[in-house]
Amino acid sequence: YPDLPCITVGIKGTHLPMEVCTIIKGQCKLGGLTGDQTSNMIRYSVRPAFEKEKIIQLIANREIVLNDPLLAHYCINPSNKMIEVNGRVLDTPTINYSNKSIRPRDGSWNLRGKVFSLGKTMDNWGILDFVGVPDVRQFIREVQLVGGNSGMRINQPRFVENPRINSRDDDYRKKEQIRQELKRVHKNYPGLQMIVVFINGKPFPIENKE
Repeated sequence: YPDLPCITVGIKGTHLPMEVCTIIKGQCKLGGLTGDQTSNMIRYSVRPAFEKEKIIQLIANREIVLNDPLLAHYCINPSNKMIEVNGRVLDTPTINYSNKSIRPRDGSWNLRGKVFSLGKTMDNWGILDFVGVPDVRQFIREVQLVGGNSGMRINQPRFVENPRINSRDDDYRKKEQIRQELKRVHKNYPGLQMIVVFINGKPFPIENKE
């Protein structure tokens, strides 16, 4: 039965019919994550410290057994409380711009109205538009305006291209088309400082590491 749909299992790649297989819940998934899974993971990992502490404490209260006679026999006395250590908070540094000095608050600050002391020039960049943005030229003007207000000089992009992706292809082929386009522009325009890519993230997300 060469066309029988099977599942590849094990290191040797044994093929088994789906009807005889049962997937056990809670297994570690190998391979890349989908866009939604990546978003959920990032959203979970950036929780405030006090929320993480609360979750860890709930797990500790549930899982750690206190006054266990078996552990006590081996002189192991676990605690469900976190270790407390003395620390210190460093003073917030002052950031000096060309037109003003600021002190960040909670680790962040707003760049609006700030001019860099030594603004750089971006004259080797381009745009790949995979989705057909209605007014790319307006986007370019806004980038140049924002950069100019910050003390930077942003020239016109060297290229604005509109490659198309076959909507009928699966996610892998769509990703591969995007990779090939990026390789092509890197080859055709050496020394690029930046490539702006317009793309729909939901159907075929491109991981940051790629």
